[in-house]
Amino acid sequence: MHPTNGKTLYRDFAVYHAARAERARAFAGMFGKAARGIKALVGRLIVEPIKARAQRNRQLEELSHMDDHMLRDLGLSRGGIAYAFEHGREAEPANTNSPAKQSPRAA
Repeated sequence: MHPTNGKTLYRDFAVYHAARAERARAFAGMFGKAARGIKALVGRLIVEPIKARAQRNRQLEELSHMDDHMLRDLGLSRGGIAYAFEHGREAEPANTNSPAKQSPRAA
């Protein structure tokens, strides 16, 4: 650093401050990305399961407040509500009362 008329000192000072500002922007970007990643991870692993559980509890409560006639319309019984929530309706065939396969009758 050889000051001649103060120009070299000014340029070095400007370069130093520009480098510090650029480094600060780079760190801010890096920490911002890390914070967004942590927020997404927390949302996916903690918040979404809590919301899903609360929704299931509301649905279960709504079904349990229905009368037996309304449950029958849905194809459920009062005792089958919990089973339907745990296993879903795919565990059983669509129509359990009909025979699986009928062979054509001979005339």
